Amino acid sequence: MTKFASLIAAASLALFGGPAAASTLSATHTLTQAGTVGSVSTLQFQVTQAGLFDIYTDGPTIDPVLYLIADRDGNGSIDASNPLIASNDDSCRVGFRSFCNQAGAWHNSLIEAQSLSLGTYFAVVSDYSFSVSEARSGVNGRLGETQLVGDVTTFVTSARYGAQGGTVAPVSAVPLPASGFMMLGAFAMLGAGAASRRRKRSA
Repeated sequence: MTKFASLIAAASLALFGGPAAASTLSATHTLTQAGTVGSVSTLQFQVTQAGLFDIYTDGPTIDPVLYLIADRDGNGSIDASNPLIASNDDSCRVGFRSFCNQAGAWHNSLIEAQSLSLGTYFAVVSDYSFSVSEARSGVNGRLGETQLVGDVTTFVTSARYGAQGGTVAPVSAVPLPASGFMMLGAFAMLGAGAASRRRKRSA
């Protein structure tokens, strides 16, 4: 029965196990024109070990503005109760140019050595000009104005320059599919059958 229990434990970890913590996390989004839902990129992440973090963007096709918002109420969405922690426009300094390169004629955004405690945060990016109210709404409202579109990668790391000590993990709200529960049920039936056969042989 010990082997069966081990099998169930391994299956449970494979199916239910959360994302592993790391020192660096990133996500790439293709931003669309202002006035559309795709005009804002949001990277939601969880600080699993407090420390100093660098949050920055890597173009190359937009002039990004970056906001860092804390999910204080823990509901997984940005609303008025979530405080703005930090923001940045063009502060990708010279020492960071090897990974937050210039976007056209503009520098990328950099929030450097930001102290973050345990909890969930949102790194929200769109093309200039981009306000914190638009970050909260999820849409860059510059409809009808010239806007750069294209890929932007947002990074959260504790492994650069002044950043140190912390770990982060992606936030995933994907539920276990029905097939996962069926698989666990199949393992349980197989184990019960094996145990029954062992009892019969030993009788």
